[in-house]
This record gives sequence, C-alpha cells and structure tokens, in this order.
Amino acid sequence: MRFLPIGLDVRGRRCLVAGGGEVGTRKARNLCRAGAATCVVAPEATPEVVGMVEAGAVEWVREHFRPEHLDGVFLAVAATDDLRSNALLVEEARTRGILVCDASSGERSGVIFGALHQGDGFTVAVFTDGRNPSLARTTRDRIAAALTPGEDPTEPC
Repeated sequence: MRFLPIGLDVRGRRCLVAGGGEVGTRKARNLCRAGAATCVVAPEATPEVVGMVEAGAVEWVREHFRPEHLDGVFLAVAATDDLRSNALLVEEARTRGILVCDASSGERSGVIFGALHQGDGFTVAVFTDGRNPSLARTTRDRIAAALTPGEDPTEPC
C-alpha cells in the first residue's frame, strides 16, 4: 500500500483545481461537496463547472495555471491535459508544502482521490494506489449497489 486512505477535512480551506475538463470537473465537484473553498483555474471549463460557478459554489479563474495561483492554497490538483503544466504545479506545490494530487500521474502525487460513493450517512472510497482508476470505479459501483439497492451506483460523489 503506497497511499494511506484517510478522511481529510477541507471545509472552508482553499483548494485549487487546474483544469476544467472532465477530470478537473470531477475533482472540483468532490472538493465542493466536501465544503472546500474551491477554485478552478482553466481557460475553458465544462458546463458543470460553469453551473457551479453560477451557483456561487466554485470560483473560476479563466487562465492557464501559473505558480501564483497557489498562494494561500491548502490542496492543489493538477488535472490539465498539459503534462508540463501538471508537473509545474506539482513541483511548485511541493516547494510550498501544499498537498498535491496529479491526476495524470499517481507517481507524482502526494494525495490521490479514491472512487467515491456517498450514501445516506456514509461515504465509500475505493483506492488502487492510483494504478487502476477504472478498477476503483467498478469496485465502488459494486459496493454501492450492495449497500444502496435501487439507487444508481454510478452517480458520482
């Protein structure tokens, strides 16, 4: 086991997601649901991110990632489609002592997100040490189906 599965209290803490695509959207959604003060940094974003911004749940900085975006950040997520930008974010976050997840590289991550399912009063997280996200999602769905019969287990947290 490389990663220790833990619960991390991010309520009210500034968290940054670099990348407004599907992966960045999923990370921003999970941070938002956990009560983080979430900021998405990306020149473009999915309609879901736009909706979260319009609802006042997420801040959106319509720029490419720059190191100064990390000022005051507790947790940073690199989720762009530019590997160099992701590597820059990871390097800068580590230098500043910021918890960091690189969605493009489990090896560079200090933190990973499990495949999550939130039920009535519980959350299930499945980790594969960042090696097989597809297996984590499939396993999460099987567990969710067993715990919550009749619900859609693919509904993301």
